[in-house]
Amino acid sequence: MKRISVTPWGVYSVWHRHAKVYQKTWLVNSLPPLSEPLIYLVAFGYGLTPLVGDVLYNGQTVPYLKFIAPGMIAIGVLFQSFFEGSFGSFLRLSYQKTWQGLLTAPLSFTEVFLGDWLWAATKGTIAGFLTSIVTVIWGLYPVWYLLIALPLIILGTLLFGVMGLFTAGSVRTIDQINVPIFLFVVPMFTLCGTYFPRTTLPSVLGQVAGILPLSSLVDLLRLPLGLPSYWFLELLWLLLWISVFSVFAWRQIYPQLFR
Repeated sequence: MKRISVTPWGVYSVWHRHAKVYQKTWLVNSLPPLSEPLIYLVAFGYGLTPLVGDVLYNGQTVPYLKFIAPGMIAIGVLFQSFFEGSFGSFLRLSYQKTWQGLLTAPLSFTEVFLGDWLWAATKGTIAGFLTSIVTVIWGLYPVWYLLIALPLIILGTLLFGVMGLFTAGSVRTIDQINVPIFLFVVPMFTLCGTYFPRTTLPSVLGQVAGILPLSSLVDLLRLPLGLPSYWFLELLWLLLWISVFSVFAWRQIYPQLFR
């Protein structure tokens, strides 16, 4: 029974423990999510805009910088939440034995699991929000749309955070985390409409890229440019990914702690 009992205080206690550790290195940890979008926007925006000019998206012509800005937000969400869920959780699970230590307290496995998951989502939300602020200051993303986009950012962090947890529970060495990064994260990073419309891809490749969850997140974050007619299905698709991977991650990690 202890493995499945859940209280808000128990989940918060785990989350708060990770947050206190993060506070000691917050300045260093805030540099990647703030510097990456600036580098990407400058490099690809100013580097490719003279070559690309405007982009045809959703039946309208938009400046290339405004096209890639939502993609940069999605990339910040993807990288930070997945890396924290995979590398961070793996270190706490297999090296630091943080999960085992937390379970000696009056906490259930599910509370530790949810606390770790929410912390990965928090890291992703910080990255997505900082990236959004950069795009708003740059004039690439309207501030009112940002308020609507925040729930989508949180939804994306929950998805990629639990994918990271599934990875942490599936691998046996830290080097093995590179396998899903190169086979799953990098293809999403490059093919899911972040830097160019998926309609420019070959038909089969475009359909495969459209199935990947980052495509749905990018499409929804581009709401200032107009949502696709099937936006509600994309929202349900993200929720389905979260539901499936939350079960997979729970079942992968639990046997490692209770044999």
